[in-house]
Amino acid sequence: MKKWLIRAAVAVGLMAPLALWAQGVYTKNLAGLEIVNAALPGGGSAIQVPAYVLRSGNNHTLVATGTTVSTTARAQDGDLIATGAITTWNVTLPASPYTGQTIRISCPGGDVTTLSIAAASTPASTTIVGTNPTSCTAATATASTWQYSTSANKWYRVQ
Repeated sequence: MKKWLIRAAVAVGLMAPLALWAQGVYTKNLAGLEIVNAALPGGGSAIQVPAYVLRSGNNHTLVATGTTVSTTARAQDGDLIATGAITTWNVTLPASPYTGQTIRISCPGGDVTTLSIAAASTPASTTIVGTNPTSCTAATATASTWQYSTSANKWYRVQ
């Protein structure tokens, strides 16, 4: 009986490192660039969906202080945040946006004297609808939020 218990203990001791090694590597801190495989309703081939689409573009870009700063929003961005004073901030909204994509532009870290927001050149003829703010102040936490409509090919100011 002792020999059997010793052999069982040795076997368990040898298997424990293998069990730990076999565990999948994962992270809870997604960057938004990950791809998720998804099945289509009714079967057919699977599609790949970027994680930022599933998360509604929740990532952010912190924009440093400067005299003239040009920022092109990435597809996975949900917020562009000025962390300091900027004299002229030229913002280009994401290229190839998805339906319902939103992006907020704010300046809690410092005033922006001149703010210019433009649509990217792709898709072609994308336009902006709504009042385009020309400045941003930290004291009033000024922010503007834009939402994209694929069917209209327009970015609408929603806040």
